[in-house]
Amino acid sequence: MAHNTTPSSSTYNLVDPKTPIVSGRLLAFLTNFLELVGEPLGVTSYLCADAGLYVLRNKDYTEPPTTMPVWTPVNKMIQSAVADPKTNTVTAQDYLTALQHDADAQAAKTAGVKAAAGGEDNHRFLTCRDFYVAYKSGHCTPTKVAEQLIERIQASSEISPSLGAVWNWNKEKIVKQAQDSTARYQNGTPLSIVDGVPVIVKDEVDIEGFETGVGTSYINKGNPAKEDAHLVALLRSHGAIIIGKSTMHEIGLGITNFNPSTTTPRNPYGPAHSTGGSSGGSGAAVGSGLCPIAIGCDGGGSVRIPSSYCGIYGLKPTQGRISGRGEYPLAPTVAISGPMCASMEDLSIVYAIIAGRDNQDPNSLLQPTAVLPSPTNLISSPQKGQLQGLRIGIYRRWFEDVTHPEIAQVCYKMLDSLVKDHGAVLVDIEIPELFENGKAHNITISGEMLSKISTGRKKLNHQSRLELAMVASLRIQDYVKAQQQRTRSIRFLESLFGHKENDPHHHAQYPCLGGHEAGVVDVIVTPTIANLPPKVHPGAESHGESNYLNTVKGMQYMMMANFTGIPGITAVAGYTAEEYKHINGDRYETGLPIGIQFMSQWWDEKRLIHVANVCEQVLETRQKPKIWLGDYVL
Repeated sequence: MAHNTTPSSSTYNLVDPKTPIVSGRLLAFLTNFLELVGEPLGVTSYLCADAGLYVLRNKDYTEPPTTMPVWTPVNKMIQSAVADPKTNTVTAQDYLTALQHDADAQAAKTAGVKAAAGGEDNHRFLTCRDFYVAYKSGHCTPTKVAEQLIERIQASSEISPSLGAVWNWNKEKIVKQAQDSTARYQNGTPLSIVDGVPVIVKDEVDIEGFETGVGTSYINKGNPAKEDAHLVALLRSHGAIIIGKSTMHEIGLGITNFNPSTTTPRNPYGPAHSTGGSSGGSGAAVGSGLCPIAIGCDGGGSVRIPSSYCGIYGLKPTQGRISGRGEYPLAPTVAISGPMCASMEDLSIVYAIIAGRDNQDPNSLLQPTAVLPSPTNLISSPQKGQLQGLRIGIYRRWFEDVTHPEIAQVCYKMLDSLVKDHGAVLVDIEIPELFENGKAHNITISGEMLSKISTGRKKLNHQSRLELAMVASLRIQDYVKAQQQRTRSIRFLESLFGHKENDPHHHAQYPCLGGHEAGVVDVIVTPTIANLPPKVHPGAESHGESNYLNTVKGMQYMMMANFTGIPGITAVAGYTAEEYKHINGDRYETGLPIGIQFMSQWWDEKRLIHVANVCEQVLETRQKPKIWLGDYVL
């Protein structure tokens, strides 16, 4: 595969910032200074301008603002998302039924056969199917698994450094759910293939009886949720054991999950490193094998970043695909909940359960029927040529703009297999205004968070306060122009995905810069993250850390999907094989996961799931995390 072929006429305009890393007491001083006199002295404005947050002020947009990117499906979208000839599809319920029937047959074959013992050398990530077959065949029960789960949660806090994945949980509630599930299996009436399977939920989503603190020490303190969020209720109705709350970056305003207000989780593959965020606890829980499924929320990569860093699979759905009822509305026009799983089969299962309309969430009512790739080929032996004719758009200059060359190399290796072994076609594209899109997203997400967190800011950690102090200097015009840029960004994607095939004026005004025919693609590919997980330094744990370069590189490939509402998925592409020294002096060992991301048009999650399934087959071998809690005896 030819690399480094970006044409000289490239419109690529991303530039890495030079802002220094600040943490510890220096961060505390800078935060207090900005809050007191930063604005009148012009320091706050200088920092905002340096960060590019004023870049839209001189833009003379003619497009109307788009405030909520929930896209009414046009015929082309519906046909592609529901009945695309390149992917055999089934409804969500039919998908769940087919998997459960196959698992029933598997359980029947193993009934009476002695189960293989787990152990220290067994580091295969367990799946819903593993738990279901063990329960159905009588080898194990949800109650026995709950006992092991509780032991592992306790053990995860006793190791050094602590895993820090689980923030709020209740032993009695876990045991009660497990007992109810065990009774259902004994009666021959399991609710689904996830009955009795442990699931952890980010501290941004309501669980009845638990406080939704969104990573703070004070929000909803003493005010537990009175009911489950819609997606939690759906999981519970299918028998899932809801563990409790996972740790997150405070108010989701960052991607490291360094959180002095609660706790800082550690990366299972490199305990000295960040999990990514803001759903870092969910990533750590699944990546360590503690549980096979987690729920995260993604407003700027917060599902996909920790999934990639922790070596698992994560889906940011189309805006409006998952009900937001019961999700804390930190940034409602860019954020949505999504599954984070150890396997693609489990991700598909969770998506099948939680996707769909909710009459109490108007944003969810426009969507077409949620479908998935037929499980027939996945259950049987994987075959070559599964992506025949799939057009994968690649903006090579963007793709290769990474801090560590091995990131692009590992992702290119995965693409080589998708093309040579599975029939995909790479299409060279360019996407204009990436810099403006990113800054417009920054303005939008931080502005919405500032609006929501209107009181109690002094109770936040210093990194959160610093970010909000800077955002407070923005004007109304900045937010409005950001929404006009959102309209432009959406229109570029309409060209790229072929929605304006018969509108030459649209293509002239919003070109995908690959020619009309050459530019139309089914999916866009990037590395998931442009850097490796940063080290956790003592000052970051005690006071937080402001590292703008890490934020920019970490979110480089994330913001487009959140800002325009399209779906994105991260799959495990491989692991680092070379030691690496960062420009700040930090050294990186081998064996850190590298993710590859695919984005598709609105409502086309099933295509992303299909591609990620193939990536999982190509990978074949998963490396064992350094923190491993997944040796359950089933």
